[in-house]
Amino acid sequence: MILRIIKAKLRRLFNPPISVEDRFHSMYYYSKVWADTYFMGKKIFKCPNDMWIYQEIFWEIKPNLVIETGTFHGGSALYFAKLMDLMDIEGKVITIDVDQMPDLPQHEKIIYIKGSSTDNNVIQQVKEHAHYSNKILAVLDSDHSKEHVLRELEIYHDFVTKDSYIVVEDSNINGHPVHSGWGTGPGPYEAIEEFLKTHSEFVIDKSREKFILTFNPNGWLRRVG
Repeated sequence: MILRIIKAKLRRLFNPPISVEDRFHSMYYYSKVWADTYFMGKKIFKCPNDMWIYQEIFWEIKPNLVIETGTFHGGSALYFAKLMDLMDIEGKVITIDVDQMPDLPQHEKIIYIKGSSTDNNVIQQVKEHAHYSNKILAVLDSDHSKEHVLRELEIYHDFVTKDSYIVVEDSNINGHPVHSGWGTGPGPYEAIEEFLKTHSEFVIDKSREKFILTFNPNGWLRRVG
């Protein structure tokens, strides 16, 4: 009897119970329904909760330049451009990817750049557009390895204007709470932790996680200084 009690306590100690929130997060994520989610016919590959949060941020900040790394099918770039249309924001959405899909949506506000987000030539093109913008938002959604995300953070945080955001997407992988040991080691979540050690001008805005389910835990980074 005593031995069973000790074993039970040890199991709870080393295998703490999974919270209801994390269980739902995992259930939703592994259903893959987010990979079958569309905006105006274009796959968007994001959690709808997070798309609503972007809408709120756009209304508050009115960014006239959005820098997105990771284009894929262009669904989120189109979403950002349409938000600008709805809110009468004169601006551009720069979206960067090493590959360009054949079905990318065309919109006068979207600028597609083919190449690595960390390539000097790509960065120079972004600088040219950023020169004419005074409210800049950045969204990082390309290679999810810690090394790459940290490199992107070091590059693109400089573009982000005060009170705006650099959003690190998919920080839920590598056990936060999904894909524990997902195959390539530390990911976006760990890159955020490393970045914030030396960048006190950014803070985690937990209010952007108000819907509880977000694919970007600790990833909504607001520039305060």
